[in-house]
Amino acid sequence: MEIKEEGTSEEGQHFLPTAQANDTGDSQFTSIQKTPNEPQLEFILACKDLVAPVRDRKLNTLVQISVIHPAEQSLTRYSSTEIVEGTRDPLFLTGVTFPSEYPIYEETKIKLTVYDVKDKSHDT
Repeated sequence: MEIKEEGTSEEGQHFLPTAQANDTGDSQFTSIQKTPNEPQLEFILACKDLVAPVRDRKLNTLVQISVIHPAEQSLTRYSSTEIVEGTRDPLFLTGVTFPSEYPIYEETKIKLTVYDVKDKSHDT
């Protein structure tokens, strides 16, 4: 594999914070702030090689997203994906987004449960 360098080293520099001198002449960098509309956490979901409870049966899959907050230690249903029909390898178009004001901490647990909506036992 060959890597080619295109352009000059000055390209892309406008994305970086620029150094600014303060009253004493020392350089200071401008900090990059997170915008209010930017989500705190966002992810997409896909499954691979799910096993159907009955051989040769096509799955109709849904993922339920629940949250366990560290202070409460109780499971709260947050969201779910759309149902993807007829495949063992579903790619869900509905992503999961936790907005910036949602209280997520390092200790917060996110539980993903995969269901076959046509199977009452929910073993998948």
